[in-house]
Amino acid sequence: MNVFSNIFSTLILLSSTFAEEIFVERSFATSVATMASLVYTEERLLKILTMYIATLENKVESLKSLIEKLKADNLESLQDPESYLSNPFNYFGLTRHMQADWTNIEHYILEPVGEEYSRAMAAHHIEMPTATDLGEAVEGMHRLQTMCNLDIYAMSKGILNGQQYKARLSSLDLYTIAVHLFHQKYYRDAAYWVKSSILSYEADRLNEFLGCDRTKMLILSAEILIHLRRSRYALAILQSGLQLEPSNLKLLNHKNEVESLTKNGTITPYQYLDDKPQNQYDFSCHKELPNTYGKLYCVYNTNTSAFLRLAPLKMELLSLDPYIALYHEVLTNNEITRMRTWATPHLQRAKIYDNRIHMETTVKERTSQATAVPEFGEINARINRRITDMTGLDVSASEPLQILNYGIGGHNTVHYDCFNVPMMTDVEHGGNTVFPIIQKTIHPQKATALFFYNLDNALKMDLNTLHEACPVIVGSKWIATKWIRSNAQMFIRPCRRY
Repeated sequence: MNVFSNIFSTLILLSSTFAEEIFVERSFATSVATMASLVYTEERLLKILTMYIATLENKVESLKSLIEKLKADNLESLQDPESYLSNPFNYFGLTRHMQADWTNIEHYILEPVGEEYSRAMAAHHIEMPTATDLGEAVEGMHRLQTMCNLDIYAMSKGILNGQQYKARLSSLDLYTIAVHLFHQKYYRDAAYWVKSSILSYEADRLNEFLGCDRTKMLILSAEILIHLRRSRYALAILQSGLQLEPSNLKLLNHKNEVESLTKNGTITPYQYLDDKPQNQYDFSCHKELPNTYGKLYCVYNTNTSAFLRLAPLKMELLSLDPYIALYHEVLTNNEITRMRTWATPHLQRAKIYDNRIHMETTVKERTSQATAVPEFGEINARINRRITDMTGLDVSASEPLQILNYGIGGHNTVHYDCFNVPMMTDVEHGGNTVFPIIQKTIHPQKATALFFYNLDNALKMDLNTLHEACPVIVGSKWIATKWIRSNAQMFIRPCRRY
């Protein structure tokens, strides 16, 4: 059935972070709940590394004890070698010691310590992010910065949306983002990210061990500036590095290359991508849209079903054209926990149906993981009854309830149909649902349900229902979506005659 036969979408908030070690597929950056398993993987890796260090320390202690004994014996023999060796015990002992002991010491030094621990770590490779996962995580950070209009320097200091957080990106984190954006030709933003990495860099053993050094950052910064036709600034960057490290051959070679290119006039313009949102509606996430509710109101809904006369639902009418209503407190904490617990190990990368290839496929515009709730089961039946009470519609032929969790900068770009329309959760920052044409912003709120018709009375797509899920800045956004088909509503909500 064509997706536009959907008559409306109901979106129900679930809750905040939940994690289990079991997961179906990687795609860590598309779900906070799935990514949480990495915390436990690292815990196991740290235990292996701790055991490896203990083994190394034991080996070092053994060698220290040995060298103390050998130094004492050698010091005694050095006082008068001939007299010392005239004693047959010393003579034989030194002969045997020099012939056998030092060979054993060499073998002990060469004996590999880390092989078993390396194998133990390798067993966890399947649980760890791939290069694709890292790329998606970088794109999530970039999406946050561009779509929510966040300041890169503030982000590098742990500030998001004006709020200071204890967590912050390391110099290596910032450099990694810059490298990815550079290869994606987002040179302008890459320049800010690499500058932030240089400013936050501290020379220490840890950075050196992890392969993070200022030279790489300065060279990348110069490369970016050259692509932006800023060769003089590129030279200045390299010269500043040479002032700190005059004998650094890498910096010197790059400086000479840039000077040569500049003198010969061979620096040509490069194509680069605009770092601003590509869709005009993406600006809706920069700031809250000015809601204009007019004479709209909040009310206890007692009319949609007979049951609501006994247990009315809190309803907030947001728009009459198109009809949009927000219901409050429609799920209990127990229901949320049960649904979330069931969903977590079943989450998979969210997909859309591509009419061109006639199959489902993943797209970068949908950064979430999803799973469908089986039609059988007490929870599903209870929620279906509640949706019928809210809407007065027949849900017997509707789509299964889908549960979704969003990842880093998780969002869903502007669209009309009901596919994966995000709805509310208690999200600390971001994650709003916006209707840019009618200027409506709905904030994530736990246990609420957003209900709207995406078809008009003639069963044609209502263009005013264009909506978008803004990126989640801080928090774990869980939602449930329910699509109700129009065919079953022919007697409940018949088409208007024209």
